[in-house]
Amino acid sequence: MTIGREPSCDEGSSTSGYAWFADQAEQRPDATALIQGDVRMTYGELHSGVIALSEHLLRHGVGPEQAVGLLASRSPDLVAGLLAILRSGGAYVPLGTDLPAERLAFMVGDTSMAVALTDAEHRHRLAEHGVGTCLLSAPAADAARAPSQPPAADPSGLAYVLYTSGSTGNPKGVAVEHRGLANYVRWAVSEFSGGRPVDSLLHTPLSFDFSLTSFFLPLVTGGTLHLAPRDHEPEDLATAIQNPTLDLVRLTPSHIEMLMARLGDQRDLPGPRQFVVGGEILRARHVTALNRIFPGSVVYNHYGPTETVVGRCFLRLDASAGFAVEDYAPDDPLPIGDPIPHTRLAVDHADEDPGVGELLISGVGIARGYLNLPEATEKSFVTLPDGEGRLYRTGDLVRLDRRGRPVVVGRADGQTKIRGHRVETAEIEARLRATDGVRAAAVVKAREPRDILAAFVVTDSGSSDPDTGRLRTALAASLPPYMIPQHFSALDALPLTRHGKLDRSLLQDLVESEVREGSGRTQAEPDSEPDPVVRTVCALCERILGVRDVRPSDNFVDLGGDSITAMKLAAACRREGITVRSVRFLTADRLADMFRDASVSGGR
Repeated sequence: MTIGREPSCDEGSSTSGYAWFADQAEQRPDATALIQGDVRMTYGELHSGVIALSEHLLRHGVGPEQAVGLLASRSPDLVAGLLAILRSGGAYVPLGTDLPAERLAFMVGDTSMAVALTDAEHRHRLAEHGVGTCLLSAPAADAARAPSQPPAADPSGLAYVLYTSGSTGNPKGVAVEHRGLANYVRWAVSEFSGGRPVDSLLHTPLSFDFSLTSFFLPLVTGGTLHLAPRDHEPEDLATAIQNPTLDLVRLTPSHIEMLMARLGDQRDLPGPRQFVVGGEILRARHVTALNRIFPGSVVYNHYGPTETVVGRCFLRLDASAGFAVEDYAPDDPLPIGDPIPHTRLAVDHADEDPGVGELLISGVGIARGYLNLPEATEKSFVTLPDGEGRLYRTGDLVRLDRRGRPVVVGRADGQTKIRGHRVETAEIEARLRATDGVRAAAVVKAREPRDILAAFVVTDSGSSDPDTGRLRTALAASLPPYMIPQHFSALDALPLTRHGKLDRSLLQDLVESEVREGSGRTQAEPDSEPDPVVRTVCALCERILGVRDVRPSDNFVDLGGDSITAMKLAAACRREGITVRSVRFLTADRLADMFRDASVSGGR
């Protein structure tokens, strides 16, 4: 059943994000293109750096359909690097700075990557895999040589490859073409710019396609891109967005949860003109919180999988769009709205529940497919009859609200989201089964509102001890941090339904029970009497995490903690006169260890 039309807009002649930036650099070379701390760079300066880097890439044979890696901390050089890859005609492949060596090696090999742009800090990681590297800060423009004429972007040419979690034990590379990226950027400019330059904040990594809205909108409209510091932490976001000169800030619902924890009951703070939310299911309580804290900001729900280029649906969440958050219960998921231009939505209804079906998306924004995975591509990207193009099966289950707008209510498979990142639990399960001593494994996400993953294993020895430390170390060798389960438990056998399928619902019940009872933790020797500060923090952990008998030797993550509960715990500590950054809860081996250098300002 089709539920969305395919509106049209002027697609223009250019399909290159770089070409639009170059137009702005020519028109306003002295305008500020980007800011990071005390560093400011004009359009002219940024464009000079882009040209120098791209000339280097062209001399090394980079051209259409060639993957070029981009591995660096967030900086002005990183911005120049992405634009330089596009100017050279290559396809950029963002590589997260926290990628395990095994995952990085897979991505390098999967893309046949021969060259990459990087910084001095991370250059050695690429050299280990035989990739030719160019330092982002190294090339200088050759005044004696005129810049070459960059190749025109072919609409069907490869623009970038982004890797998402896969179900086979390895990530999947989503190959996106220039026409899809251009279609998205044109729409975003028409919807969010109001016909004027856009200033936005980039605080998430480029490996998250969600970031492309914030990256491109300023640079193609003549606005200013504000880069968060390279050591940006969750607490910093609450301060960074209190900037009314910003036109747009992208958030996930997990970001909003962190803002709620950090800012508490504060209200009427200055904020950006627009919050564009996506990456996870947006619920009414999130919009209520943003409306209270930043009443001058407009909130949008913006939905779309990586395979459909950032976002394909949007809804302005205010009265002008006929929306009232008061009509929803706090935990209700909100509608994702209407399709953007040149996009069509449909629902494939399941026989067992005619009110719910899988969301299908078609139009120019559909990715080419999964790199080197023809079977997976054929399964998810379906060619339509009569030359009507292709559609993507999202796997997201939706129902229609009373106004005919789709509302995402779940998944048709084992995929889930953790802090906006897509996670295929099957990939984690495959890695666990490949670990010595593990016969069977299952991974589930705890029920709302706990944003944690829990792993259940059956060991060859039948032991009731999952050996959490060993399993976590084994997974960390190949999976990014957000895919490492926070909770581990050993079972005699994985539970099955009466139909012989894995009973994931029962496993979710077990997670809640074990976290409450404090099981699933790393075993430790009995603790000596803790000092008053540690004792206070243990008591706060019990209250915030809902866990019994928290010990100084406990690991916060083992207890079921995540970035959001870490923020809540840090805020509770401050109310007790204990000053500590939330990131310390996530990185310290034991609760007692993190207070060796914590700042304590009294207490009650």
